[in-house]
Amino acid sequence: MIELLWNAPVSESRMTEILAVLELNTGLRILDIGCGCGEVLIRLSERYQITGTGIDLSREHIDEARRRMRGRIPVSQIEFIEADGGAFPFKQNEYALALCLGATHAFASGSAAYRNAIERMIPLVQPGGLLLIADGYLKQPAGPEYRALLGEAIPDDMTHTANVATGQQLGLIPMAAWTSNEQEWDDFEWRYQRIVERKAREQPQDQGLQEKLRRRREWIQAYLQWGRATLGYGLYLFQKP
Repeated sequence: MIELLWNAPVSESRMTEILAVLELNTGLRILDIGCGCGEVLIRLSERYQITGTGIDLSREHIDEARRRMRGRIPVSQIEFIEADGGAFPFKQNEYALALCLGATHAFASGSAAYRNAIERMIPLVQPGGLLLIADGYLKQPAGPEYRALLGEAIPDDMTHTANVATGQQLGLIPMAAWTSNEQEWDDFEWRYQRIVERKAREQPQDQGLQEKLRRRREWIQAYLQWGRATLGYGLYLFQKP
């Protein structure tokens, strides 16, 4: 959603902290798969003067990413491409850092997405390079009512600890991990809610928006009842040996 800085329960101060931890050298090549509106990649370019490529399947997101970078960084530093990140012909050992923030579904659906994303991204990164992956996890097993809404994309055994362990099992070195707190979740969920409510109110004849509003209201109730205590979001920094 283009009204959000990034489509994730991560505060601006937290993201600034994470980008600082990366300590990238000027001129390195960066890849962002599922880049959304490109804000993270643009901020990396502003901070470190890196060059990069952002891939996203949404034309609206790519258009917004190109709009955002105008006047902030030279247009030659970042290329935004509308494409399927899971099928794009990337070069191997090309990037010093590969990002996939909340977009592991680009590589597979369901519970295999997180692991498959890491497996597919490892060959793209140079030896000694970094992978920054973000995905959901469960703080506790999902009850049957919440599971019916959540689906099987995040199984009960996909915990924060398990997400770190997955990278280790695939031969990566864990370097850092962050988890969203309740305030970040609340800010994200309620801001998303206000955006959908406003759009549906402004376009009452748009049946697609009205259906989105119905689903969104169902989601926020489930978030309050179960999700706030159950659903987590983690960002995981790994190094390729």
